[in-house]
Amino acid sequence: ILRRADKNDDGKLSFDEFKSYFSDGVLTAEELKELFHTMDTHNTDNVDTDELCEYFSQHLGEYENVLAALEELNMSILKAMDKTKK
Repeated sequence: ILRRADKNDDGKLSFDEFKSYFSDGVLTAEELKELFHTMDTHNTDNVDTDELCEYFSQHLGEYENVLAALEELNMSILKAMDKTKK
């Protein structure tokens, strides 16, 4: 999400970048602003990767185990590729 939304490649999302990426007509501009400030736990007027991960990880529900398994699979694949490369 961050890479696609971060138009100036500074590693964080301003409210304008956030609004541009997440604005889909479901939330009003005011609701988007409230969501942005909820995610901005560091109170920097920017949302960074850690803040995004923290927010979304609280709302994964049943997908948390699926994503954990995919991460483990990804790490196994990377290790195998490293061995193959050597």
